[in-house]
Amino acid sequence: MKPRRLFIVVKSFSGEAKSGGEVKVSKGSLLRQEESLRASSEGSFWAKVLDTEKVIRVSSSAVKELTGAHAGLLEAVTNGDERLGLFNQERLMRRLSSLQKGDPVRVQITSTSGQKVPGIVRYRGPIEKNKRDAGIIFGVELVGSAAGKGFTDGSFKGQKFFSCQENCGVFVPVNRIEPDDSARGSPPAPPRSNVRECTRIQLTSGDPLSSPTLEIGDRVFFQMEDSTPTGTVVYCNYLPKKMETGVFVGIHLDQPVGSWDGYFKESKLCRIPAPEYGILLPISKVHKEQPDRSPEVLGSRSSPLSSAFFDCSSPPSIRYPPRMEGCSPKEPPSLLRSLSSEKQKGGNGERAKEEEASEDEEEEEDEQFDHLLLEINSMVEVNDPPIYGVIRWIGALPDMDETIAGLELEEPLSPSCTDGQYRGVRYFHCPPNKALFVKLRRCRPDSRFGLEQNLENPVLRCNSLDFHVYASAKVEEDTPPPPLGDASMKHLLGWKKGIQGHCNSCYLDATLFCMFTFSSVLDSMMLRPADKNDGESYTETRDLLRTEIVNPLRRNGYVCATKVMALRKVLETAGHSSGFTSEEKDPEEFLTLLFRVLKMDPLFQIRSAGKDPHGCIFYQIFTEGHPTQAVPTVQQLLEGSLVTADLKFTEAPSCLILQMPRNGKNFKAFCTIQPSLELDLTDLLEDTPRECCICQGLAATECLDCYGDHSFGFGRIKQFCKTCSQQVHKHRARRCHKPRPLHLPEELSRLGHLPSVIPRQTMQLFAILCIETSHYVAFTRHGSGVHQWLFFDSMADREGGLNGFNIPRVTTCSEVADYLEMSPKELQGLDPKTLPTCARRLLCDAYMCFYHSPSLGLYK
Repeated sequence: MKPRRLFIVVKSFSGEAKSGGEVKVSKGSLLRQEESLRASSEGSFWAKVLDTEKVIRVSSSAVKELTGAHAGLLEAVTNGDERLGLFNQERLMRRLSSLQKGDPVRVQITSTSGQKVPGIVRYRGPIEKNKRDAGIIFGVELVGSAAGKGFTDGSFKGQKFFSCQENCGVFVPVNRIEPDDSARGSPPAPPRSNVRECTRIQLTSGDPLSSPTLEIGDRVFFQMEDSTPTGTVVYCNYLPKKMETGVFVGIHLDQPVGSWDGYFKESKLCRIPAPEYGILLPISKVHKEQPDRSPEVLGSRSSPLSSAFFDCSSPPSIRYPPRMEGCSPKEPPSLLRSLSSEKQKGGNGERAKEEEASEDEEEEEDEQFDHLLLEINSMVEVNDPPIYGVIRWIGALPDMDETIAGLELEEPLSPSCTDGQYRGVRYFHCPPNKALFVKLRRCRPDSRFGLEQNLENPVLRCNSLDFHVYASAKVEEDTPPPPLGDASMKHLLGWKKGIQGHCNSCYLDATLFCMFTFSSVLDSMMLRPADKNDGESYTETRDLLRTEIVNPLRRNGYVCATKVMALRKVLETAGHSSGFTSEEKDPEEFLTLLFRVLKMDPLFQIRSAGKDPHGCIFYQIFTEGHPTQAVPTVQQLLEGSLVTADLKFTEAPSCLILQMPRNGKNFKAFCTIQPSLELDLTDLLEDTPRECCICQGLAATECLDCYGDHSFGFGRIKQFCKTCSQQVHKHRARRCHKPRPLHLPEELSRLGHLPSVIPRQTMQLFAILCIETSHYVAFTRHGSGVHQWLFFDSMADREGGLNGFNIPRVTTCSEVADYLEMSPKELQGLDPKTLPTCARRLLCDAYMCFYHSPSLGLYK
């Protein structure tokens, strides 16, 4: 088999597509030569654009061939400009090509994080199961202060590529990695010991920067930003009542660069002449002066692991950081005593009471931190002197009445810490002696990184690498809706089902779920072949909708947020409409743009008397004169809206989307609306035989004035045969009415006799879109039975905070059928607050109702 010949586009051009027309190819795109197609004598050849899978004719002058070493690296880079920029840096590419397992590197964890942090290459190669995807990805283990900021333990989509601690690994393309020159050539770092031996002044035995035993009077040095201050040990012991924090060292400095006066809280630990000549540090940060280990050689002898502490772009300062303005309590918050189990020890009752009283005194001061948003993976500090860590779990513990945070500490503490367990129950995983459980309100943002920790751009973050745990498969084969019934929809039920929400996408998630899950009436928008008038946006939008969203939803029951984000980006670009990738939008905005980009015909035509018909995608119901205290049905609201505006459907639609009467998202015209399970459009159609509302004969006239007549059948459409119309309008109250003749089909005049029963044109309710406090959810029918209803919420739960992930959920809600079958009078007697949750949301928060005619859907 011949090796693939890959090319990179060095200048943008438009090329002839094999399927016809011209295709614009941007610089930085990758091409694979099609060997089966003959090259021309002019030096052009046929190649497939890897990003779009289109085969085009390429001029040799617009491209350059990639060598085997560079091809795999650049194939994994998704941004064309970055890809071309790397290609043009030949020297850098040679160095990146030579990276192997075990090499120290600096890596950009996410595409938006900016800074690079230290790590070690643990894997190099493809990570997709598709053998055709030869893009080289680097698996990197994060080390030092960057440990715990990753997203994997070396696994990707269930396959293990290397091993590291949980959340200590990342997979990145070549554009987010660089060799670490400062660490290259140094001896490999010995593994850190997981337990710090807290014998009085003994350091961690396995620490790469460990020192011999420290004693009072020893000369020491430590790293402070870009300098290496020196001094003399004047204190080395545990802090008063803080055994769990380990050993601390008080140093009398040679230079005035300190900020400690020799006191801890109100206890004097040693004598310091002035605060600027004193500093108190964890023993792990202090190093004894030796002839072969002086401050001058500290940086030059650092290993790949030690570089994590001193060479990263945001180094953790070991000097006590200045307090955050306006956020620092007068007295530092104390650590939660849960792990030391002091409450369970006998004879310590007095001490426990004293500490509880101390905590109560600090309650008011701790409230200053309530406004700081902390979440999973937030870098925080607790206590004073501070102990640094990362939040790995937030929740409730059995014996605590407030929210608790589980921290993974930077440095192990003994004996009070665990590996993520609390009283025998595991809440998260971390190395032994690094898990500390504290009250969440005791945590404050890590002040070494400033007051605010930057949040990632949620749009850029929505990519297949960051969302790898939630990925959904592409389904090329056209997939019909699952067969109706209870047994066939089990693959749709539960957590991580439906469409995953992200970044204000609920309006789109719920609308798509309504449109396609169990109905094929709108499938035509995904199946029309492109013609010469369609641009790339049409094909891209159609294929995204079909293969990445609808087909996977129907076959597998789940769609990842990255697929929906891709659709949002295409719609935003193609429709020249900003905000579709990040802002809250209305379903009608989405529907209008989707139909416009896909060049779909309107779903129905509607005509006002004497005017040309107007094509519509959905119909917004307006109400005038309807009593607001009543519980109307959708049938009543639609009839009233059309009669009042003197509108008629030109023909029966196969799909009808009705927007409920509202004044904006939050102001409902009715407290409760009952969706009609069946919608009768017979009396709302032009040129359709209708029956007399009195004698049930063939109607010949209709009277809009009679619609609002309270004397007989208020709120019902009135049409009459000739005889009944004359009788009704003899009444003196109706003599001013103006009945008008109906337009009947010409075929009726050819019939010798009329049918005994005039057929009705009806539609079935198949989905309801609801909104509550700007959040959209969906109800869909999964069978012909009235009790076969599902409830979908794309953001039913969440893992993590602002940088976390939404978890969608689909559940059964058969109880709503009981209320859909009630009479409006019965519903009016019920208090909405007493209804079950799903029933209340369906009846009180309906935003759009979706109706279809299964028989007409076969032809339209």
